[in-house]
Amino acid sequence: MRQVPDASLASAIASMAIGKVPVAVQRFTTGSSLFVFDLQFSDGTSVVVRIGDPSARAAMAGAVYLSELLRPRGVPLPAILAQDVDSEFPWLLLERFPGADLGSVITALTEEMLDGIASRVAHAQAITAKTASEGKYGYAARPEQAAFSEWSQVLFANLARSRQRIGSARLFDVELVDAVEREVNASRRELDKIEATPFLHDTTTKNVIVTSEGAFTGIVDVDDLCFGDPRYPAALTLAALQAYGGPQSYVSSWLRHADYADDRLFRLYVSVLLLDLMATHGHVSNGNESPSMPKVRARMERALDANLKLAQQ
Repeated sequence: MRQVPDASLASAIASMAIGKVPVAVQRFTTGSSLFVFDLQFSDGTSVVVRIGDPSARAAMAGAVYLSELLRPRGVPLPAILAQDVDSEFPWLLLERFPGADLGSVITALTEEMLDGIASRVAHAQAITAKTASEGKYGYAARPEQAAFSEWSQVLFANLARSRQRIGSARLFDVELVDAVEREVNASRRELDKIEATPFLHDTTTKNVIVTSEGAFTGIVDVDDLCFGDPRYPAALTLAALQAYGGPQSYVSSWLRHADYADDRLFRLYVSVLLLDLMATHGHVSNGNESPSMPKVRARMERALDANLKLAQQ
């Protein structure tokens, strides 16, 4: 029995589902949970296979549901060519968008290109925001499945996860979590006035696909939504750019196109999500992890300090 999904399984899925045997199979090096492969065929075409272990079955089913919900409305998700979420290792065979994750090319793109990409992402988020909400908050494929009754509870849950992971890896001081948690608690009344708006929570430097020429081609890996403040993914994107480098003007363009404010709550979100990134250091999930570097950890700590000060103004 296979221990983890691999290239041979991805090849077998394509052969069974579309009757074509790939001439090359390459695993994508991004993504922290599923096993994703780029399959290329002799005729020059290519597809993507996403494979999970049995625990990913619900996420795969969520991806199918959200594809059916969002693609007809105009959100540029890849077409599902075949799927079996009930397989031992649930899988999806998907259209392959030209290009790569935004983060892999972002430093080579012009401000004009980045502004155009930000506009397209903001538009996809605006479409998503018009889908149903049940007034519940948090991460879920369907609005009735969201777990929380208040938006602040989502932030507290993020912080609790970061506290556990940071404490386990021991690369950062858990007192950093304490400082941000105090500010979330102080802002709780303001946070809990925010409506439960549905949004694509992971359109960051990953999952936004663009060509090396700066053309936006689509959004991938949508297994669930989040319900709450739709500025959250822009805050996560800014956290990633501050932590790993890249033009932060991209987020400014996104906020402008969406008519979102860069205010103290937005900077509080960035602080919460910087902790989320810090908490992944020193942990292993599916083999795609990058080693934790001292200079990156130091940059994260400086960014956290700067954003928390802005959140306290």
